[in-house]
Amino acid sequence: MQEDWTEKHRPKSLAEIVGNDQAIRAIRRWAESWASGTPRYKAIVLRGEPGTGKTSASLALAHEMGWDVVEMNASDHRNADSIRRVAMMGAISQTFSPTGEFLSSSKGKRKVIILDEADNLFGREDFGGAKAIVETIKESGQPIILIVNDYYELTRKASALKTLTDKATFYRLDRRFVTLLLKRVCEKEGVVVDSAALDSVAQNAGGDLRAAVNDLQMLVEGRSTVSSADTGALGKRNQEKELGAALRAMFGATTVRAARDATLDVDLTPDEIEKWIEEGIPREFRTAEELAAAFDSLSRSDVYLGRTRRLQHYRLWAYAKDMMSGGVALSRGIGQRPYVEDYGFPQQFIVLSRAKGQRTARESVCRKLGSVLHASPRRIAESTLPYLSEMAKRDSDFLVRLAVGAGLEEDDIAYILGADPDSEAVSKVAARVKSARSGELAGSSDKAAKKNGGRGKRSLADF
Repeated sequence: MQEDWTEKHRPKSLAEIVGNDQAIRAIRRWAESWASGTPRYKAIVLRGEPGTGKTSASLALAHEMGWDVVEMNASDHRNADSIRRVAMMGAISQTFSPTGEFLSSSKGKRKVIILDEADNLFGREDFGGAKAIVETIKESGQPIILIVNDYYELTRKASALKTLTDKATFYRLDRRFVTLLLKRVCEKEGVVVDSAALDSVAQNAGGDLRAAVNDLQMLVEGRSTVSSADTGALGKRNQEKELGAALRAMFGATTVRAARDATLDVDLTPDEIEKWIEEGIPREFRTAEELAAAFDSLSRSDVYLGRTRRLQHYRLWAYAKDMMSGGVALSRGIGQRPYVEDYGFPQQFIVLSRAKGQRTARESVCRKLGSVLHASPRRIAESTLPYLSEMAKRDSDFLVRLAVGAGLEEDDIAYILGADPDSEAVSKVAARVKSARSGELAGSSDKAAKKNGGRGKRSLADF
């Protein structure tokens, strides 16, 4: 089987990477900051769409700096335990070479922890992974790289990463850069592909270099020469635009058509797009007149969305999208447009997410307490939990006994105390609960052993 060209032709140094110069400079500065000891930011987030070179830049940096690599990706089981075992164990202090040789960090020998697709870390199988990443960064003695497609999803679940990490943004490559890199691949592979065919492959990839290389490999397989006529087999690649790039294009549009087209490939419903635009308006517009006009257009869009839901007449979506995109974009007056690096995650989504999280936590606590107190979860929630919560806040010993008896976990304890799961108060109680459970388990084993000592069979009295 032919080797994957995307792996075969990965850059070996940052100098070989074409495009995204600002991101490359940011990565290099961050890496060099480790030379003088522990830097301000122990981790850096590489954000951007798939195929823009984030993983290649990480591996090229490691090769250039002489760092060993510990890599975790979306195929790994990345729950709290696995992250602490793989990333934390590798990040705390010293390192060893692949051959087992001890390498002192004081002599510049380091290894980099690369966590790919870190924004996809929040499924049920990844429980506790976000918190483990934050803990790892805080305690790390080695550099850490987080690679994400959706920075908002990452920071929504682990907001502490905003202040703990440096950032570098990768954008889709210009077609000329993609064509240049494809020519280099052809030269290394000894195949002849005419310029028109390369340009067609680059244009079809839409700035996704990985997709372009994969398409090129597919075209030349079994051939030594390729012409533009052979590129018809590729078809039109349906590229989804990064949400941030789509919003920038929409807010900067000067026509209704351009503003509407900017959001066509965004994989969100009109209702969701409207919330993102609502959050972005105060960042994009400065004067009272512009803000009033923009929110007026957005409110008209909301009227059409309401009619769509009420009448189930989905052709009205077109009017709603014209108002929320073109109407908002054309609200801009004369003057320089402010630079907006990030568009905030919609506050309404955050509130709904927190409310859902609170409901889930309450249900978990009531279900566990119900099995111990022999009452329904509903009765626990209505008449028992408020009193238990007040008692727990005033008496930590009571909370420890309650947690041990009902099998409460750290998130359950946080809900009862009305505190953040990462808070010191919750951590102290959780540590005491863990200690109490260990002691209880040891005591039970000793007691059972004494009861059974000297007897061949156990009776019901032993239980």
